[in-house]
This record gives sequence, C-alpha cells and structure tokens, in this order.
Amino acid sequence: MNTSSHKLLTVVLLIAVGVLYFLHFNSENPTEPVSNVTTPIAKNFSTGKNLKIAYVNSDTVSKHYLFAEKIQTSLLAKRSSAENQIKGKYSSYEKMVVEYQNEAPIMGQREAAEKAQNIGLLEQEIMKLEKDLSDRLALEEMQLTTDYIKKTDVFMQKIGRKLGYDYVLSYRLGGPMLFADSIHEITSEIIIELNKEYNSSNK
Repeated sequence: MNTSSHKLLTVVLLIAVGVLYFLHFNSENPTEPVSNVTTPIAKNFSTGKNLKIAYVNSDTVSKHYLFAEKIQTSLLAKRSSAENQIKGKYSSYEKMVVEYQNEAPIMGQREAAEKAQNIGLLEQEIMKLEKDLSDRLALEEMQLTTDYIKKTDVFMQKIGRKLGYDYVLSYRLGGPMLFADSIHEITSEIIIELNKEYNSSNK
C-alpha cells in the first residue's frame, strides 16, 4: 500500500470515529425505542435543523379529495358523451348495412353502387369521429390533469407549512416507497386540509 492510500485510510477512520463520537454524546436518550417517535425526524447537516417528515397514501387521497373526485367525474362524463356519439353513428351504419343486404337481390346495379358508396362514406365518417374524439379527450385529460397537479401543489405547499412539516411524501402500493411505518401517516389530516383549501378556492 503506498503513502497516498495510507493517508486516505487514516482520513476515513478519523471521520468514522468523529461520527460515532457525535452520535454518542448528542443523543438525549440513547435507550429510547424507535417506535416511541411520533414524528419522523431527519437531520439537515447543512443547517443543523431537525426535519419533520410524514407521508400520505395517495390512493386514499384520490378517493376522498373533492378536487380529484371532480376531475374523475368530469372525465367520465366526457368519455360517456364521446361513446354515445360513436354508438349513434354505429347504429346508423349497421342499419344501412342490413337494409343493403336485404334489398341487394332486387336492387339495380346503379342503386346498389350508390348505397354501397354511402355505407363506405359513413364508415369513414365513424373512423374520423373516433379519432377526433380520442384526440380531444386526450387533450382535455392532459389539461385537467395539469390543472389538478398545479393547484394541488399550491395547496400542499400551504398545508405543509401550516402543519410544520419539511417533507410530506407520497406512498402507494407498487410505488417507489417500498415501506412506510403507519405511525407517520397523516393521510386523513391532509385530506381534510386539501378539501378545505379546495372549497375555499371555489368560493
């Protein structure tokens, strides 16, 4: 091992000893069990401030947050309206096809060609309507979602400061947070505060 490696190892060992010394002599009650801590605390080493951290179950929030309910209801209504428009066109299309098939044996060549053309035009119209409605719904959904995210972020900034938290994390099954102790969950409190902010913003 060369001189540089010896120096690096010495520095690392000194840092490790210093950290252990700090943890030992700055703990007010080193024997207190972790489960007794009601608010998660982390140390911000740049400021020396203890950070208050909690989390919410985002799936539960989306079920009981009035703004989320409004967005979901609006999107469902738009989708239902689009589906009804397409169903109406398909009904007309199917009726024309059945009539054509029933009357084909007694129709002249010219009449049959005209009706077949009309059926083809209606089919193209339905395909265009489906695409237009799909594109419009996607755009409206994106606009509603963006508005939801921006307004909810404004609400949460205010709520976080009001409740005195430095960080409020989001937990959901299958999400990036693999474990969260329920003792630190504030979902119900956040839902109440979000609904207060939402109702207040709509007065």
